[in-house]
Amino acid sequence: MGQNLISRALSSTENIIIGYSLSELIIILFHSFAIGASLCIVTYFTSRSLLKDAKGPSEEKIELILGTVNIMYLCTGMTSVMILVNNNLARAFAIGAAIALIRFRIKLSRNMSNSNVLFSIVCGIACGLNEVGLAWLSTGAYFLITILLWIITGSIHNKIPKD
Repeated sequence: MGQNLISRALSSTENIIIGYSLSELIIILFHSFAIGASLCIVTYFTSRSLLKDAKGPSEEKIELILGTVNIMYLCTGMTSVMILVNNNLARAFAIGAAIALIRFRIKLSRNMSNSNVLFSIVCGIACGLNEVGLAWLSTGAYFLITILLWIITGSIHNKIPKD
């Protein structure tokens, strides 16, 4: 009984494709990026009052920025995941299992490692499902977020007084 249910679920996922054109995917990911950026900015400004020195550059401010930018990574990454799931239970379980397997097998030491793992899983699954356009758009979104983060934290780090 259970074996029959699993084989029916797997056979129903063979020829399912994502029903979005490339321009629709770009618009969806742009909106996700913009919403994630606005959430990130609001979180940063509401949490900035908790810093010891909110006006001057510090390592503490860089850590706050790194923490809030995870919101943007997750917003954009989860948009890609939901496009990949495409109302398909088997895909949803496969993506969840892949994320859980990778997350608990790899020791994540840095603050941004979770976002790196999320985007690599999303892009790998998208390529595996022959959704190469979505994989490249997700890679571009990850690249854009990371470059913006590098520019912002680098400029703050350069202003920190050296002992």
